[in-house]
Amino acid sequence: MLHGFLKFSDTTSWLAETLASILLYGFCLLMLAEVFSRGFLATSLAVSWEFSSFAMAGVFLLGAGPALRRGSHVRVTLAQGFLGPQGQRWLNIAATVVGIVLALLVLISFWSLFANSWARGLRQSSYTNTPLIYPQALAVLGAAQLVLDLCARTIRLWLDLPAEQPLAKEEADA
Repeated sequence: MLHGFLKFSDTTSWLAETLASILLYGFCLLMLAEVFSRGFLATSLAVSWEFSSFAMAGVFLLGAGPALRRGSHVRVTLAQGFLGPQGQRWLNIAATVVGIVLALLVLISFWSLFANSWARGLRQSSYTNTPLIYPQALAVLGAAQLVLDLCARTIRLWLDLPAEQPLAKEEADA
């Protein structure tokens, strides 16, 4: 059952990573379109800044869990230097459990915003009048994925499995 959860978490992490990549490319295309529009058409695109900010928030939140899985988050390892291998393992487990609690608080906060926007039909107060549930849904998905990845990390540490999935050689060389 635990291995099934780990496989599920890895799959959803890959999906979140893929969606974050698509949003990043979309963000870049919107900014290039804005530069082109301002430079050659002497006008600004009404949607570029708003949708780009939504996309960038989605990239950060959807990428947080996969980054954890890849070992890309910044860490302070000073305390680990004073501990043996078993102490390091338990410190990692404790830190990851604290991370789960904090990520759950973030998830609850984003869910509350999303549910409020859904119930009230809230929209962005701008030219586009975008329903806020769409960018907030990205935040909820990203926070949920971070919780999943933190839980999977805890299980891997508990079972003494590798907690991070290093980049494949061909990805690292690119």
